[in-house]
Amino acid sequence: MKYFRFFLLFFLLFLRCNTINIISNDFTIEIPEVVIVEPPLSEDQIEQVENRVTRQLDNMGFNGNVLVAYKGYPIVRYSNGYRHFFKKEKLNPETAFQLASVSKAFTAMAILMLQQKGKLDISDSVFHYISEFPYRDITIQNLLQHTSGLQNYMYFVDGQWDKEKHLTYDDVLDLLVQNSPQLSFRPGQRHYYSNTGYAILALLVEKVSGMPFDQFMKINIFDPLDMQHTFVWNRKTMDTISNIATGFKRYRKKYASVGHDPLDEIGGDKSVYSTIDDLMKWELAWSRNQLISDSLIQLAFTKTVTGRNRIHDYGLGWRFTEIDDKPVIYHNGLWNGFTTSFHRFISDSIIVIVLNNTNGHASSVARQIYVTAEEEISRVKKEKSSSDNLASLTPRRKSN
Repeated sequence: MKYFRFFLLFFLLFLRCNTINIISNDFTIEIPEVVIVEPPLSEDQIEQVENRVTRQLDNMGFNGNVLVAYKGYPIVRYSNGYRHFFKKEKLNPETAFQLASVSKAFTAMAILMLQQKGKLDISDSVFHYISEFPYRDITIQNLLQHTSGLQNYMYFVDGQWDKEKHLTYDDVLDLLVQNSPQLSFRPGQRHYYSNTGYAILALLVEKVSGMPFDQFMKINIFDPLDMQHTFVWNRKTMDTISNIATGFKRYRKKYASVGHDPLDEIGGDKSVYSTIDDLMKWELAWSRNQLISDSLIQLAFTKTVTGRNRIHDYGLGWRFTEIDDKPVIYHNGLWNGFTTSFHRFISDSIIVIVLNNTNGHASSVARQIYVTAEEEISRVKKEKSSSDNLASLTPRRKSN
């Protein structure tokens, strides 16, 4: 049966007979029992939506992986093209992509988990936990909300770091200390998107938890959510996992692969690798409060307020917008040939995840796919409703 893969996927994803307690380094992660999600549409309806979205992606010539979910259930899983063009290695749904800035939501979750366990308070100064940090007035919340005023650490790495050397979070901190760049504005007064803030947040996770950032994420987030194909960049993993997409940039009709950059080794702001199915598990962790409390989730989804009560469409690792007056929670990513997009279309209960490794326009693709999926879902539901009404009006034969 064509749609058996969807039932199998969600059987594996949700069938938990008992609560699971994962204890690590003074953390206890409780994953509550979750029931199997019933398909919100019939098999025939799902097939019609899938066929239309697939045709649209094929017509775009899209290279990458896409997942569309409706009411928590995947109705489209699309994989097309190559993870490595020169080697002609094809993509499949289990291919891991560099998530670029979509990674920031994972970093925010790690910080909020530490807050829930009483290990830190986001209103505290970063200096309170990292004594070498040269800016005493910057709080953890400033880093999360991009209101710190920190300059982009990537500029210092590009200009001062030996590309043949490995780069660590402590190295990033050292560069800040050595250069002592002036803040662009007083912390909390403005909003300016900052990769530096999220790199420092990854270092903060290491200092507070006492373990490497990639290990903390694996033990406390990826493993409890059964995200088996998700990891933060580290040398061992990159050397042992073969099904990883390579980033490419397109020049006219030719592709050029993007080589390793020491900046790849810094997480927090980027460098989480994942798959479409694992990201669906990640989405359900947020929508079902599996890792943090409802109040902390609401905090993550609250818009930032800066000086003079200016409101900005950014929370803690998530962006906000409206499309046709409907609320959308999302984040996009762009890094060394990878473009990614994770969109929650709240009012329509639709999730669109787009992973691309050719420097394409993932955000634009996500929104086009949403329009198509929403139209087709509405059409098949209306068609079903009309059919049911017609059947109810048809007189039944009386038996003799």
